[in-house]
This record gives sequence, structure tokens and C-alpha cells, in this order.
Amino acid sequence: MEKEEKGFGFVVIILIWGGLLYFLFSTPLLSEFTGSKFLGSALLNFNSGLKEQKEIIGIFYDDNKENFQKAKIHFNKSIDIFDIKISPDNPELIFAGSNYGLFISRDGGLNWYNFSDLEKNITSNATVYKILFANGQSYISIFQNNKGIVYKSQDKFFSLEKIYEIEDEAVYDIAVNGNNLYLGLSNGRLLLYSLEKGEIRLLTTLNSAITDLKISRHNGGLIYLTLKSGGFWVSRNNGQSFERIKFLDDYRGANKINDFLVASLGNSSIYAATDYGLIKSSNSGETWQVFKSLPAEAPKISTLALKENPGEIFAASNGKIYKSRDYGLSWQIFDPGFTDRKISTINLEGNKIIIGTKK
Repeated sequence: MEKEEKGFGFVVIILIWGGLLYFLFSTPLLSEFTGSKFLGSALLNFNSGLKEQKEIIGIFYDDNKENFQKAKIHFNKSIDIFDIKISPDNPELIFAGSNYGLFISRDGGLNWYNFSDLEKNITSNATVYKILFANGQSYISIFQNNKGIVYKSQDKFFSLEKIYEIEDEAVYDIAVNGNNLYLGLSNGRLLLYSLEKGEIRLLTTLNSAITDLKISRHNGGLIYLTLKSGGFWVSRNNGQSFERIKFLDDYRGANKINDFLVASLGNSSIYAATDYGLIKSSNSGETWQVFKSLPAEAPKISTLALKENPGEIFAASNGKIYKSRDYGLSWQIFDPGFTDRKISTINLEGNKIIIGTKK
């Protein structure tokens, strides 16, 4: 495994929408810290030699005045964003995983800082692939010094407990189900780590890197995953074996799945962002249908997000955000003005949308 050095700036968008308005702003993220001494000790020192970037990060407030607040941005390297997660008990606290380490915002996205734990296990030399909050714990997957490492934390990454490490491979995705943590590796291995016993074991090995991993809360805990080589896979026996869904083979680009989400309401629905378009399965992945109503200029969808109640869908394509309030029957278009950036992640909090991009 080699650390990817691609990217041109780091973009996070926070949109608060009302009616048919759309707001746009883009930026690389880093700011001088003004918080507590405890948090300050965990921030990497990037103040020397920094130059302010041209891009902008900010928040529009939906108060009929279009008030805008611009963040203070300081960072001297281009950044790609792989994941963004909001703290489940504090919506002002947001973490972003990038190809230059972990970033943090303590004010809902107005200010961002490059962040490290107290022992500097995670530095700006790390690629942070996945951030996960589950059952009162925090998990993070990084690739640093030619090692893939997964840490567990009880205090939002200030202190870390290493639970897995592997040479020359990365852990691209992680998922929690009950007392088990599932790890999807770049060598195609799916591992299960017992959070109760502290033991890890191999479940299965597939023929390509595992790029996305989800576990259904219903239907007996079905495990879904996608591979770098393509395809949508499902396990009905707790990960011992996987079946490739062949239905997608008949549609060009449908097997190139860039992101997918499993509905949490127990209706067996799965939504997937593919090169064929935005598609949905209502029967745990057996068959699929495409959202032909989506007015995207190109079929390729890079990522998506859901608000299952009241049935809102968000999809990203060609640098734009498409939002449906009626389960995909009609769409609004929001254009942040990206030209050479791909929207890589969408995260929702209240009436805010946080968007990360990569080259």
C-alpha cells in the first residue's frame, strides 16, 4: 500500500436550505485554535509557514437574510476527504478523515484544525479512511508508516487503544454490529473483532479490496459490501461466505458502486451511488431499479445520504447536490460551483449538509 498524494485543496460545504435557495462555498480547512488547553495539546502545530488559501468554508443561516459566516482557513497542502462524522452527543463537534490526517471542528464547521491524539499516534502523515461512532465508543481506521491501524477511543480520539494493525495493507471500512467490529481490508479480507473478548478472526477472503461495508439492522443482520474491482456482495451467514448479486451485471456501470446505504427502518431497502446512476433495491439487493427522475447531467453518482423520515434523498453528481423530498419523485438542484472536485461524502445534521470533496 502507498499513501495517495492526489488532491487539490480540501472542501467542506455546510448548507442550510430553505425553499429553493442554494448556497455555495468551498475551502481547504484549518484554523488557529481558540479552545481549551486540553484540546490545544492535541492539535498539530501548523501555524508556522502557513498561507491562507483562496477557497472558503462557511455557513449560511436560513433566516431570510442569507447571513454568511466565513471560517478562518490555514493549511499549506492539498487535501482529499474520505469521511466526515458528527459527534452523536455534540453536533458542534465534527471530524473529517483526509489524506493528511484527522481534522476537527468544534463549532459546527466554522473552524477546522488538524488534530492528533495526545500521544501523536495520528499525525498529518496518516491517511484517515474511516471514522465511526457506535455504542458510546469511537473508532478510526488509518494508514500510516506502511501500516493499516484501527484504534478505539472512549474520549473522541484524545486517547487511543490500538485494536488491530497490519503491514502494507489498509482497512478501508469498519462497521459495528452488537459486540462485534467488522474490518474490510485492502487485500480482500473481512475480519471480525470481538469487542467483548478482544479477539480477532478471519471471516472470508475476497478477490479484491473491500471498499464499502454495511450491516443491516434487520433481516438477520445481513452483511453487504462492495469491492474495488466492482460488484455488490451479500452474506446471509454472518460473513462466512458472500454471494455476488448478478442482477447488476446487465447494466453498464451499475457494478461500479461508489457508495451505498442500507435503510434503518426495516424495509429491506438499499440505495447505491453507481456509475450507472442512483439505484435502489427493495428486497435486500436481489433486484434494483434506477431513479430515472434524477436530472443529473451525467449518470455517475459519487455519493449519497438519506433522511428516511421524512423521505429525503441526497445524491452527488458532477459537483452538484440533488435533493428529493418525496423518495425520488422530484428533485431540487444545488450547485456549489465545483469544477474539478468530486463530492466524496455527504453528512446531515438538522438542517445542515456537510460535504467533503476530493480530486
